[in-house]
Amino acid sequence: MKLMRVVFLTMILIAFGVSTYGQKSQCVLNQAPQFRGFHLGMTTLDVRSKLEETTLFDINAPRPGPGSQAVRLSAAELKEEIAEGIDEINLAFVDGKLALIKVTFNNVVTWDNAQDYFVKMSETLGLPKLVAGNITGDRGNEKYKVECTSFAVALAYSFGVSPNFTVNDMAAQRVADERLSNEGDVRTINITPRTTRRP
Repeated sequence: MKLMRVVFLTMILIAFGVSTYGQKSQCVLNQAPQFRGFHLGMTTLDVRSKLEETTLFDINAPRPGPGSQAVRLSAAELKEEIAEGIDEINLAFVDGKLALIKVTFNNVVTWDNAQDYFVKMSETLGLPKLVAGNITGDRGNEKYKVECTSFAVALAYSFGVSPNFTVNDMAAQRVADERLSNEGDVRTINITPRTTRRP
């Protein structure tokens, strides 16, 4: 009888471990989702090819070279087949490569509620099946997050007003964060009459 209890308990623990493992490693995607031709790693030239009106983009486009830069694209700037249902797309580049895509929808496309939005957008983006444990917030102001090894996706639904999603390159985010924290370092330099050279 004691042996049966030990075996039964072991089986429960194994089953719990498998289900927990399945939730933690839910993201089996090898690459970040694409949306209407926008994907992580694009160059500014690639992004420009998605635009109908390039004037503002050409003025504000990130310059080549190291650093982080952001661009906001209104639906009016996008090609017609890309712009449908979109209010704006915000893009962030790190070292000339697209590292963040945030798409905000207008009120042309509607969803019944947050759950409906999360399910349909997960399908559109090819995300793993919706996991309730990844939903935060309540009463119409929810977020659904999927974290993978190299990228993260967050879907946000705030009472149906401007639903949006963000696809983020985790490695580029770490680089940008590290640079930002290093820029915040303050060095104190004491200059006295005996100082002959700059540090």
